[in-house]
Amino acid sequence: MSAAVKSQPQLGPQRLLAHPASQAKGLELDRQLQAMFPERTNEAADALLTTLPVPHRRLERWKYTGVNGFWADCTRNEATYSDSKGLNPMPIPGLEAYLMVFVNGRYDATCSNLPVAEGVSCMPLSVAEKTGLVDRVLTDMEHTDWFAALNGKYASDGAFLSIADGVILDRPLVIHHRQQGQGSATFLRHALHVGKHAEAQVVTWSSASEDATGFVNVLTTGSVHDGGIFRLDKVQDEAGAVHHLAMESIDQAANSQFCIHTGTIQGLWVRNDLFIRLNGSGADTILNGAFLPSQSEMVDNHTTVDHRMPHCTSSESYKGILYDRSKGIFNGKVFVRPDAQQTNAYQQNANILASREAVMNAKPELEIYADDVKCSHGCTIGQFDEAALFYARSRGIGEAEAKSMLVHAFVADILDGFGVEEVALEVRHRLAEKHGWNRWDEPSEL
Repeated sequence: MSAAVKSQPQLGPQRLLAHPASQAKGLELDRQLQAMFPERTNEAADALLTTLPVPHRRLERWKYTGVNGFWADCTRNEATYSDSKGLNPMPIPGLEAYLMVFVNGRYDATCSNLPVAEGVSCMPLSVAEKTGLVDRVLTDMEHTDWFAALNGKYASDGAFLSIADGVILDRPLVIHHRQQGQGSATFLRHALHVGKHAEAQVVTWSSASEDATGFVNVLTTGSVHDGGIFRLDKVQDEAGAVHHLAMESIDQAANSQFCIHTGTIQGLWVRNDLFIRLNGSGADTILNGAFLPSQSEMVDNHTTVDHRMPHCTSSESYKGILYDRSKGIFNGKVFVRPDAQQTNAYQQNANILASREAVMNAKPELEIYADDVKCSHGCTIGQFDEAALFYARSRGIGEAEAKSMLVHAFVADILDGFGVEEVALEVRHRLAEKHGWNRWDEPSEL
């Protein structure tokens, strides 16, 4: 695919599209948060919060995602270390892994198990900042996104992981965040760094109690240096009525690989916002996701893959099955700059509407400023295959079980792509439990 070279492309905020009413609500939120967290100040973030547009539906990136005042019930941060009592710190049965546990954004040392090895630094971000291992520097994402700038001001803790050159982390690191209680405003910031020819597997798991309300704002910054491999499995399994905004801002160097697999099991309001920059020749990115919302849940997946250098590849596949009155959004942009010749980029979004009331909005995008590239994208929205359902039922299989078989076949490639087998098994189990499936695997006689 080729495209005429245009002027130098720009990825940036839509400053001229600020909406006065939304700006006023955003500034009011900032004022309330400042009263809740008086010790948290950041002059650079303050400046961005007053200039960046507060998201609203007239902004293209937020056209289908309602954000107008969803933080109204966030009136306090009531987390204490005792909140973890009765909590199973490891959400993935049978997995041998390192563990960091955060409850309402606060680190719980008693439930955590950190790696101690040469070439591996792992600790709460607050400790890393105090000891000078990392500085709080605002990322590109915070300069273009209002919610990211909000995180830059109010995030007080998170996970810090640094893998030295040539070191391979011997087991996965699980970062488990638990949201509990009413009206909590939670800000987490993870800083993950993989050195040259190093390798790390990280799992982020978000859960919430049945009575949990409020919102969670998580920004994960990452860098993968020359020849490094960074695999990230991300699972969202939040009960209650939590609004969850997860952002990943990742920089890749030459010949590095970054893989992220996202599984959204449940959540009232979930938005995943990924911004991946391929800064070195030969970098490779894999982004996959599966979401199966039900009732009135909303799941929004936004991805931006910024190809900046030649000979880079990216592959992207998101699949959704929407039940009841649920809503899904997918907006994926592949951005190819003039110097990114020999880019190979693939993007696919496939969806099944399991109910007449379910809604799916999809917008795959290619923005290409180089001539010698191979880029493709596609999107499908349909219903369950009636012929396949009829065939299964003619073999004596009930309708519910037949549909669960089709679901498994539809999302199997996404779930199989998780870097940790135990994560894939637990996601399958939790989905079957949520949707009332008695059987997940396809019968051997078919």
